[in-house]
Amino acid sequence: MLGGDYRDTRDMFLALEWIHNATLVHDDIIDEDMFRRGAPSLFYEHGVKKAVLTGDALLSMGLMHASKTGKPELVGWLAETALKMVQGITLQNRYKHKMMSIEEYLHMNYLKSGSLFEAAGALGGIAGSNNPEDIGNFAQFGKYFGNAYQIRDDIIDAFTPNGSDNSPNNDLLNGDPSLLLLYAVNSESIDEDDKIRILSVYNGDTKDFDVEFIRRVYEETGALQKSVEKMEEYALLAGGILKNYPDCDAKEALLELLDQYNHDFSNNLDTLSVELIEIQ
Repeated sequence: MLGGDYRDTRDMFLALEWIHNATLVHDDIIDEDMFRRGAPSLFYEHGVKKAVLTGDALLSMGLMHASKTGKPELVGWLAETALKMVQGITLQNRYKHKMMSIEEYLHMNYLKSGSLFEAAGALGGIAGSNNPEDIGNFAQFGKYFGNAYQIRDDIIDAFTPNGSDNSPNNDLLNGDPSLLLLYAVNSESIDEDDKIRILSVYNGDTKDFDVEFIRRVYEETGALQKSVEKMEEYALLAGGILKNYPDCDAKEALLELLDQYNHDFSNNLDTLSVELIEIQ
C-alpha cells in the first residue's frame, strides 16, 4: 500500500515483538497470572526470578534488533511505546479493586494496548514510504485498532465459555477494571443488590462469584452492548483512515482483519459464548 520491501521490516518488527513479549512476562509477574494464552505462564511455571530475567533478556533482544535497522526514529518509537505500556500497567495497578471513570479507562486502554498497535502502524509507515503523513496515518490506524482490540479482550474475558483453557472473568477476580464492569456499575438500570454483589467480587470476596450472574448483569445493564458499540466505534475510525489509500491487497487484508475482530460480537450477542468457542 505504501511501497517498500516487506523483507526490510524483519528487524523492526522482531524488535517490537520481543519488547511486547517482555512486557507480557513482566505483566504476569505483577498480576500473578497463572496462565498466558491458555498455557501456564512463565511466572507460574518457573517463578519470579526466572520470569524477571527472561523479560529482561527479551527487552535486550528487542533493542538488539532495533539497532540493526539503523533507523533512530524507530528506536524512538519503541522506547516511547515501552514507556507508555509501563504507564498503562502502573495505572491499572493503581486502580486495582478501585473504580475509575470511563475516560480514565479508555486512556489506560490506549497506554496498555493501543500504543503497541500504534507503534506497529508507525513502523509500517517507516518501512513503506517513510513519509511523515503516512507514518502518522498508520500510527493512528494502529491506535484505534489497538483500542478496539483491548475492549474485545475485556469481552472475551467475561464471556469465555466454561470449560475452555482460560477461566472466565480473570479481570474481575484479579480486581482489574474493565469497560464492562464500569458500564454495568454506572448503569442507571442496575439493581442495587446486583451492584453490591458484583463490587464485592471485584473487591476480592469470591464467595459470591458466579459466572452466569456476572454475565446476566453485563447483559441486563446494557454493559455488553455498550462495550461492543465502543469497540465498533474504534474499528470504524481505523477503517476510515484506510479510505484515503488506493485499493490493493494490503488494504483489503487490513479491512478483513478489522471485520474479523468485530464481526463475531456485533452480529448476534445472544450466541456470544458459542462464537467465542469458535474463535478460540
